[in-house]
Amino acid sequence: MRACANDKKGAGNRPSMLVGTKSEAVRRNVEKALIASDLAYSVLEDGAFQIKAMGDDLPINMVILLDQGCLTVNIYCYLMFEVPEDSVGKLAVDINGVNNTINNGNFFMALGPPRICFKMIQSYYDGPPSIRMIQHLVGIAFATVDVNDGKLRELVQKYSLRRDVMYGRARGYGYIFCGP
Repeated sequence: MRACANDKKGAGNRPSMLVGTKSEAVRRNVEKALIASDLAYSVLEDGAFQIKAMGDDLPINMVILLDQGCLTVNIYCYLMFEVPEDSVGKLAVDINGVNNTINNGNFFMALGPPRICFKMIQSYYDGPPSIRMIQHLVGIAFATVDVNDGKLRELVQKYSLRRDVMYGRARGYGYIFCGP
């Protein structure tokens, strides 16, 4: 069961009619915000917006999903390096430490295959967010990922060292960029 702002208790048919109208306005505003920000994007089959950008040191892959059921704009950034499965538990604790240093959104460990992701959610229950608001949210998401990806990459590297039985020295995992 999903807990969303779009509960239909006592609301009759009116809220469900507004959902489509609001969602279309939000979709238009997201497109206008991306165009106004000079961000190249593509629209995926499910209607999500995909944006690829280059941070200071690593590429950033962003997806913006519109959840019509919960009336939210969901922004996800997938960090573009591989996480070894045996370090997931240790990294989850350290990711929580990084989350305590940021104000908007959070990093989390996506499983199978393990990846570090950033997520920020904005409700549009009372009305569609403006173009400027969407630009601001996208900017916050990119900046937060860009500022913290180096820290997170170092944590992955810290837990990725393994003993090479043949030569008796530690070997790192290296960085394998993943994603489209």
